[in-house]
Amino acid sequence: MATAKDDRKKKIMVYLNKNKFASLGELVEFVHYSSATVKRDLIELENEEQIRRTRGGAILIDAEKVDAVYLTKVENYVNDEEKRSIAEKTITYIEDYMTIFIDSSSTALHLIPYLNRFHGLRVVTNSVLTATLLSEHTNVEVTVIGGTVTKKKFTVNSVTAINQLNIYQFDLALLSCRGFDEDKGASEISEGEAILKQCLKECTDKIILMVLQSKKNKVYFYKSLLPDNIYRVIENL
Repeated sequence: MATAKDDRKKKIMVYLNKNKFASLGELVEFVHYSSATVKRDLIELENEEQIRRTRGGAILIDAEKVDAVYLTKVENYVNDEEKRSIAEKTITYIEDYMTIFIDSSSTALHLIPYLNRFHGLRVVTNSVLTATLLSEHTNVEVTVIGGTVTKKKFTVNSVTAINQLNIYQFDLALLSCRGFDEDKGASEISEGEAILKQCLKECTDKIILMVLQSKKNKVYFYKSLLPDNIYRVIENL
């Protein structure tokens, strides 16, 4: 059941989809709630990577453009304490000589500094960026699944990439998600991302899902993994 907060956030997104930018005052007037309440909604929408907060308002993230703030996060990818904590817990499931799939999430980037402690790892990824950083900072064998790169997102979620997964067998898949619900599982806003993860459940012994607090109790349009598909959920508790 939709809550008042869900309704407010939907209205905010309707306004931003139409206008691309809005001041805090405009949004307060549009949704008829206090500025403090709208600010909290904007923080959540930013954590969900749907908008970017600015001084005095918010802008819609353009899916066709590179998110410069995201690139800044990548350049400093070891500086996020929550993601680093999740990475430290996740690597306890890695053993020497495993074959591992790592997705294109920024959370997964935080695994990279820890991988040199293992021997004989083979990592497959759908992220050009992750593959580049793995190649630069580790000694693991790196494979990028092929196909069309999603414009401006450094990610490969094409039919070719998904079909290629059928020839592999992974010991582990280390994945993030856009939303996670304990009863409904993981979900995405991208159809390609959801289908890729559905494919991974058929060729992976154990799926580890790395979940940020901002992604919990969120359900999006595309189902990716049911609770029974997930071996462990890793959070920063």
